[in-house]
Amino acid sequence: GIITRLDLRLRPASLTQETALLACTDFAQVTRLLNRFDAMLGGTLSAFEVMWNNFYRLVAAPDNPLPNNYPYYILVEALGGDFANDNNRFVNAIAAADADNELAEVVIAKSGAERTALWSLRDRVERTLELGPAQVFDVSLPLSKMEAYVAEVLANLDTSLPGHHSFIFGHAGDGNLHIVCATADESVVAREMVETAVYEPLQKVGGSVSGEHGIGLEKKPWLAVSRSAEEIALMQQIKRTLDPQGILNPGRIFDIG
Repeated sequence: GIITRLDLRLRPASLTQETALLACTDFAQVTRLLNRFDAMLGGTLSAFEVMWNNFYRLVAAPDNPLPNNYPYYILVEALGGDFANDNNRFVNAIAAADADNELAEVVIAKSGAERTALWSLRDRVERTLELGPAQVFDVSLPLSKMEAYVAEVLANLDTSLPGHHSFIFGHAGDGNLHIVCATADESVVAREMVETAVYEPLQKVGGSVSGEHGIGLEKKPWLAVSRSAEEIALMQQIKRTLDPQGILNPGRIFDIG
């Protein structure tokens, strides 16, 4: 799968790095762009980060590299070792996508400083926490289901907690989404309402309550959304076999009777 951004401090000097920010008018363009880059970049595609409009508006202000009126923004990066051809391959993929109406606008980084500036958008996630206490979610689901899933989550939150502030972004190449939801209500009831709005729709789209951060304690009550009773029973059996005294991370993921 396509992983999240590689730490540039660990990037060998022998690697090329191509980065661009693209704007899309609909989610179909997002899907086509992922397929396009995966096919045309010769295995060098290393990041494909999707930002929904309100997340982009929050992190890009005040110096928006692209206008802030598009529903989706993509931060795409390719890491390779072919200094003679990697840049041309990257630019040609974007040009072909533009010719086939797979994007609305694009800005391509031409220097290390410009690459850093583009990545700083995605890295300003802490701005989502400036509107008050927030719940942060890490879920995964098929790319083909993302648009409808997000629409359902936001509709559920609009109904149950009007006035919420929710931001969505993620590693679309991995089917991994992050949802940050801030509400004025810090009660246990409100927290459970937000969890219900985010987790319950995952079951019918074959999604998971965890994308990259595990189950632990917080997601423990929701494990059955993405794992069957038989799967959980098998996991419990393996746990009993390998940890008969229950001393390894006790109480995490599920309970052992």
